[in-house]
Amino acid sequence: MYKRKKKPVFQKERNDHAPGNLKILVFMLILAVGFVVSFLIPLRPTVSASEKRVLSPFPAFSAASLFEGRYFKDIDLWFSDTFPFREKIISANGALHRLYGINAIKIQGEVEQGDDIPDAPVKPASTAPAPSTSALESETTTVPPATTEPPDMSTAQTFGTVLLYGNQAFEYYNFRTDMAGRYAALVNKTASKLGDVGFYEMIVPNSTAITLPENMKSSINSSDQKKAIDYMYALMEPTVKTISVYDTLMAHNTEYVYFRTDHHWTARGAYYGYEQWAKVKGLAPVPLAQYEKVSYEGFLGSFYASTNKDATLSKTPDTIEVFKPPGSTQMTITDKKGKSFKWGVITDVSTWGAESKYSTFIGGDNPYALIENKDLTDGSSCFVFKESYANAFIPFLVPHYQNIHIVDYRYWNGNVVDFVTQNGIKDVFFINNISVTRSEPLITRMEKLIG
Repeated sequence: MYKRKKKPVFQKERNDHAPGNLKILVFMLILAVGFVVSFLIPLRPTVSASEKRVLSPFPAFSAASLFEGRYFKDIDLWFSDTFPFREKIISANGALHRLYGINAIKIQGEVEQGDDIPDAPVKPASTAPAPSTSALESETTTVPPATTEPPDMSTAQTFGTVLLYGNQAFEYYNFRTDMAGRYAALVNKTASKLGDVGFYEMIVPNSTAITLPENMKSSINSSDQKKAIDYMYALMEPTVKTISVYDTLMAHNTEYVYFRTDHHWTARGAYYGYEQWAKVKGLAPVPLAQYEKVSYEGFLGSFYASTNKDATLSKTPDTIEVFKPPGSTQMTITDKKGKSFKWGVITDVSTWGAESKYSTFIGGDNPYALIENKDLTDGSSCFVFKESYANAFIPFLVPHYQNIHIVDYRYWNGNVVDFVTQNGIKDVFFINNISVTRSEPLITRMEKLIG
């Protein structure tokens, strides 16, 4: 006998979907707000303080770029590179990654294998004067007057592999035989073309060689910087007066000679380098007691940016210690746009952003600058061919020259030999951190400026 199936008994309907619908609504609202914000051009940044570079501009239209497909690719790059609140988003992303777990040692980037460093060829014995005792002293002074705004800080500094160890970061160095040879050759070529000038060369090791704990050095794939510098110096002609700073920095490596959040040496480390130059030059170094000292706290440098603004670095920022040279000085800067203006050799950066404070030294990185010491009338002059490592060093040269011509080869367009000859300059100074000597783009750039 056929039986009819009973209809299921349904309970009273409940609005179980309400919480889910609310979540979807909130999610869609966030997307909508993000979509609208992303198209608000006034909110789009033009410069990244953490990366120290100008962000991608909106591309200019041309028929060629349109048909080649570049125009819309450039729009896409502009859209992603200048997203509103990008700095805060990057910081938040770094904070999110740090929630994954505690790790005292981190490596940012891929570790490369450096070449084996050949034994240095025999070089004639140095005729430099015997070392003198250090003139380093600590004195306190008043802060110099504030200035209006920082100079152009638009070009990014790129790094290789970065090691984060506790609350400090270090850059790996991987020796390249071909680049080391090219660097030594361009130095020799410049010295040969300039002839009868005092030619000084300084290669500065980075903090990995000097302040990284000894028990860590054997466990990382980073080349021996002392051996690399000795090798390159040995390739240079006797007319090149090489300045060795490795040993003196190692002798003071328990002091604050390198920043923890930035790849540069400090002004104190640069002073030890200046002492070594003075010995080779045959001068008595000016004691730091004769410089005005001031400190700027809260500095977060290049390593802070390259480690996604790691919290361990931001919690313990660096302090920039600066020494204002004595006497009456005037500096004129020519920036990347060709504009010239007066600026201080040392600038008060107490109100500047945490990631811009290194520009206290000689106004940062500009194609050309001229420092004039009004207390000297002897016609003495020096030409400094440099990258940013020289910025903390140059103020110590001021007492010794009436005019100091400063060229940052990354931005300057000219000919070194012509400039030195036309201005009657008698002392030429090449100063670079060791990473430059493995960089093909930078070495190629220098070669073009030498001719």
